Amino acid sequence: MTARGTAAPSDVCLLVEGGYPYLLGGVSSWTDSYIRSFPHKRFSIVAFTVSSQDRTPKFTLPPNVDSVTDVLIDACPPGRLPILRGRDRVAPMIESLRTVLTEGDGAAWAACVRAFAARGLGQRALLDSRAAWTALERIYEAMLPGAPFVDFFWTWRFLARSLIAVATAPIPPARIYHALSTGYPGLFGARARILTGRPFVVTEHGIYTNERRIELSVADWIYDSGAGGFDVSGATPELRRVWLNAFNGMARISYDSADRITTQFRTNQLYQIQDGAPEAKLRAIPNGIRLDEFAAIPPGPLPRRPTVLLVGRVVPIKDIRTFIQAAGLLRRQVPEVDAIIVGPEDEDPAYAAECRGLVRQLGLQDTVRFLGRVRDVRAYFGQTDVVALTSISEAQPLAILEAGAAGVPAVATDVGSCREILEGPGGPGSDTVGGYVVRACDPQATADALARILRDPALRDRLGRNLRARIHAVFDQDRVVGLYEALYASLAPAPEPPQGRPDTVADPPTPSRVPWPA
Repeated sequence: MTARGTAAPSDVCLLVEGGYPYLLGGVSSWTDSYIRSFPHKRFSIVAFTVSSQDRTPKFTLPPNVDSVTDVLIDACPPGRLPILRGRDRVAPMIESLRTVLTEGDGAAWAACVRAFAARGLGQRALLDSRAAWTALERIYEAMLPGAPFVDFFWTWRFLARSLIAVATAPIPPARIYHALSTGYPGLFGARARILTGRPFVVTEHGIYTNERRIELSVADWIYDSGAGGFDVSGATPELRRVWLNAFNGMARISYDSADRITTQFRTNQLYQIQDGAPEAKLRAIPNGIRLDEFAAIPPGPLPRRPTVLLVGRVVPIKDIRTFIQAAGLLRRQVPEVDAIIVGPEDEDPAYAAECRGLVRQLGLQDTVRFLGRVRDVRAYFGQTDVVALTSISEAQPLAILEAGAAGVPAVATDVGSCREILEGPGGPGSDTVGGYVVRACDPQATADALARILRDPALRDRLGRNLRARIHAVFDQDRVVGLYEALYASLAPAPEPPQGRPDTVADPPTPSRVPWPA
């Protein structure tokens, strides 16, 4: 934990997973910009990560950030060993952890966090003790009978350890807790709501459960035993189901505990409702950008090649492979095309190496360029004819908003709010279209849409003007800041949290009054 010497509660405690301030990317950039947009508010940050992640900050923290607390979800405190009647409490606590992971039961999570606060148990009691082993055998039969026990053992051990880590990490004192996803930040926010009574807000950019589902579908570290055979019900006893149930359960608890749930556009709200979010709690607040920063970007030197720019991390969810394949097809229609990829490659080095290998395999070394991180992506908008986005999952991509503010049209996959941004309320046939929407994982459709823009300068200019007008009308950062200010103000004020240890911000119930689920 890093701190700046303040003991007073922050105005907002932001809860973030796997990103800010340690990774670059869309949500991390949003987080940094968000904090700087509220210079009159004090922020604390709880960052959820893993032990192996480099925790060297990639951002210079804004001056209104009081502290950063790291929560390692693959590590948890050892706690004390249970003695005498304390051993009888191990099995009920483990059963509550199972209920959280399989059913998303908020009452079970409340019981867990209060019990951890009261009893000081941790890994030694709940993962390493004889009582824990006996309870694990019963849970295996309930959750994944017939599957290899060793695989279930390591899966349970990670998931249970992560819940213990979230349930025992210090809670920085704050007036509002604001999670930027469900998952572990959402669970922590629910815990803060339970123990402090302070308001809790969830903001989702991409829908957490959808993104985890995509990752799990291609994960090569999950072993499929085939024990489910060819059962048409699809209820195979496999580890993917255990992980998916866990992430779905975390989402339900996050939604149930939150006072408000926001996302950027209506389609995401439909996913949230499907995952159990109460519709009355939902609010739509778009992303915002500083329009003045894109008002006068100078054009690059001329003459230059027809240029396509992709801004994004080189990771599978951005589907850089499809962009590279599209560049190869596009070269047949626009031979001199220059396809530029701007974004870090260190998050998934194996995938980045695979993408570079694909460029060599297709003979595109003179067409596709990897520029990695750049100091200021805005400079490239003045040297670009069209921006491409080939992601298989997005929310409201900043790359399109920023390019549009600079008057650059876009071709994007039909994910997140890309269609709403590029087509507006009039749809694809309107005269206010700012680009084209194509199917995901379709290199030919992507290449054809890019070629259409590159080969028609008048069309390119018209699309760019249309997109700029829509960005200015809807996505102005000052307007968005006002919406979040109103959201915070709408939450009932609470008394100041007590001063002292941040992880004891409320008096937990005594052990005899912990409400264990039946």
